[in-house]
Amino acid sequence: MSVERAAGDVWPFVVIGAGAAGLLAALFAARGGARTLLLESHPKPGAKIRVSGGGRCNVLPSRAEPADFHSEGSRNALRNVLLSWPLADVRAFFERDLGVALKVEPSGKVFPASDDPAEITQALLGACARAGVTLHAGARVSELRTSNAGSAAAVRFELQLASGERIRAARVALCTGGLSLPKTGSDGWGYQAAERFGHQLRWRYPALVPLLTPERAWPELAGVSVRARLSAVRGEQPLEARSGDLLFTHRGFSGPVVLDVSHWLARASHQGVSLRAAWLGDDVAAWDARLREGGTRSVQNLLRAHLPRRLADVLVARAAVDPECALARLPRDQRARIAEVLGACALEIAGDEGYRTAEVTGGGVALEEVATRTLESRLAPGLYFAGEILDVTGRIGGYNFLWAWVTGRRVGLAVASDLAA
Repeated sequence: MSVERAAGDVWPFVVIGAGAAGLLAALFAARGGARTLLLESHPKPGAKIRVSGGGRCNVLPSRAEPADFHSEGSRNALRNVLLSWPLADVRAFFERDLGVALKVEPSGKVFPASDDPAEITQALLGACARAGVTLHAGARVSELRTSNAGSAAAVRFELQLASGERIRAARVALCTGGLSLPKTGSDGWGYQAAERFGHQLRWRYPALVPLLTPERAWPELAGVSVRARLSAVRGEQPLEARSGDLLFTHRGFSGPVVLDVSHWLARASHQGVSLRAAWLGDDVAAWDARLREGGTRSVQNLLRAHLPRRLADVLVARAAVDPECALARLPRDQRARIAEVLGACALEIAGDEGYRTAEVTGGGVALEEVATRTLESRLAPGLYFAGEILDVTGRIGGYNFLWAWVTGRRVGLAVASDLAA
């Protein structure tokens, strides 16, 4: 039996994409009385939920503020959306409403206590089923267009599925994600649909993505991890600085701190941005003071005492100083050179690993083109957006899930309220 015949001629609300944002949009709309159809192209809904956080589902951060998110759009709009469902209330939804026990790890990341991502997807799918959501998995939408049938208020959209089936709807939410992790089914179709309805998309790019380097010395440190403060800089203008663990890879750099600042290097519109590392998070002045106090210790021994041995040796070579020279006898210009390498080390970047390994997609539908209170398109009445498709990118650590949960709920509530009016 087709979805359309099973539920009537026109669906009041159709959600395209059963990821984090889509599940919440469908759930809150249905709880509010809206008859809701949830379409998912992947055979199993929640594919990104299942693979996130190293396969344990980093469902939320333990603290969040607007500064943890990047957007080319209005900061006020971003703030207003985030504040519409405070983090404490989102966590309570999972723990009390869905009955999923959560835990906060020392990193500040929040995971299900079971470390089982299936617990999150099953809880959400169960809640959707109890609310009356009709789920159609393995249903790829090939076309979304404005309907010419019926009254404008009752039938605004027609959806064509790859199977050939047609569905008519009064309201549609695009919760289709971005281009990152294509193995989970992300193909950017939602962006194309948004453009057909007149939306001018912000430039899209891989975000939270490992970076590549053309330098040979860094990949030789593959497997070494070190605490660092990374600064994205254009000329001498600081753009953003983050602290955390940096991991050297066979192709360049990864680790939480690299992923957090990677969007500045991955975006085509930000050519001229460079990356500087303060090892251990200490700036040039702090390292210079440490070097001055080194006394009879050699340069190499001091660095090896504070940094991973292999990294220390590379940095000494990079500064072109004698590793065996006692710090008390180190010429001033050489001390200045090594302090610069330790506190403001330039990391040459040649690109990024792309969408295959990027955790999210930057760019997308501009916040200015949606109504902040409802996330409804300002260009196409009845069309809504939630999650990664919008031009908002969070830091690593559950922030992008938080954005998905908040925006999905906001759309669901808005649709339910509109239908009830």
